[in-house]
Amino acid sequence: MFDSLFSAGSTVALPAWAALGAAPWLGRAKPAIWALTGIVIPVGLGLAYWWLMATYWSSAPGGGYGSLSAVHALFQQPALLTAGWFHYLAFDLFVGTWIAREGERAGIAPLLLLPCFVLTFLFGPVGLLAFLALRVAPWCAWLARELHRRQPQLAWFGGILLAAMVPALLAAWLDPRTLAGVGTGVWVKPLKFMASVSLYALTTAWLLGDLPRMHRGSRTERAIVAIVIATGLFEVAYITLQGALGQASHFNEDSTFHAVMFTLMGIGALSLTATALPLARLVARHGDTLAPAYRLAVVLGLVLTFVGGAGGGIAISLHHGSTIGAIAGGAVLPLVGWSATGGDLRVAHFLGVHAQQILPLAGALIAMLRLPFGRVAVWLVAGGYVALILLAFRLAYAGVPLMSFGA
Repeated sequence: MFDSLFSAGSTVALPAWAALGAAPWLGRAKPAIWALTGIVIPVGLGLAYWWLMATYWSSAPGGGYGSLSAVHALFQQPALLTAGWFHYLAFDLFVGTWIAREGERAGIAPLLLLPCFVLTFLFGPVGLLAFLALRVAPWCAWLARELHRRQPQLAWFGGILLAAMVPALLAAWLDPRTLAGVGTGVWVKPLKFMASVSLYALTTAWLLGDLPRMHRGSRTERAIVAIVIATGLFEVAYITLQGALGQASHFNEDSTFHAVMFTLMGIGALSLTATALPLARLVARHGDTLAPAYRLAVVLGLVLTFVGGAGGGIAISLHHGSTIGAIAGGAVLPLVGWSATGGDLRVAHFLGVHAQQILPLAGALIAMLRLPFGRVAVWLVAGGYVALILLAFRLAYAGVPLMSFGA
């Protein structure tokens, strides 16, 4: 019975997807197709899902959504597995129809939507992400042009680093090696630094573009650009080389060469974050055309970038490691890699470095709202951010993992 239901669901869904893909070329039939694929068929599949779940839920002992093992027990039951399939078909077809409608409204060529439909049918959220990438592509193109207008050298440098992440991601997928004593993949740190240095360079390009034209191209600006590119390139190149060799870059003093390179990395990182200070001075002196709240937020954000970012880096160096009281090879937080078993100084370092983006964004929002106490609001936000950095330091030195704080 359930095999037949499974086949029936697929038999309904596949022609519906084909019709959805062909709808832009079927003239007056398009509204009817969208009604079928976006309402009628998902509702029918949803009713079948509800009937299967209501009828057979009790036949899966230990089944539920509270844990992975409970979900596994739930879908061991053929009826509930079929219900899960109907759930997948209904929601994906609904999302596919939304993609079709939004794509037409945004003026996206129907041929470009076809891969999104295929990906949505096969991999669900991947198709939605592909469509969202199409939606933001014009905005990304505008942003790239604007960054290039503001500071072309830094725009190119940041863009090249972002492009370099593509082969690095491929390498991370193909290369199973991990760093000895750490347990993370050898390409994790290169990817992090490519993203971080790129974001720093692009943000610097944007902020330099806030200066009046008469103060652009000064000796100070040229020095900032040169230092960001030179130190950023050195950091990323050496870390990537060490990752490719399967060797650590930080705290690697196995040879004189590695010890010297580690020292140079520290000098380079300090020099990189130090560029925030002369940029803050330029904005403070020459940013008369900027909204007062935004101007103050940029200056404070850049100062905190150096104080918090460099301070966090120095703390890590003095401690000869980023973790305090953590279990060797213990669990880490996804994506960021911070310790989940002990304190981690990288949290404070991260908050410090990214004050470069967070405070200017907060200042821009406050300026857009035209608050009568805009500068006071910026000071309050900055004070709260400083408190957050200090809290991160306190937790790290106390050996408390970030996710267990307040638990």
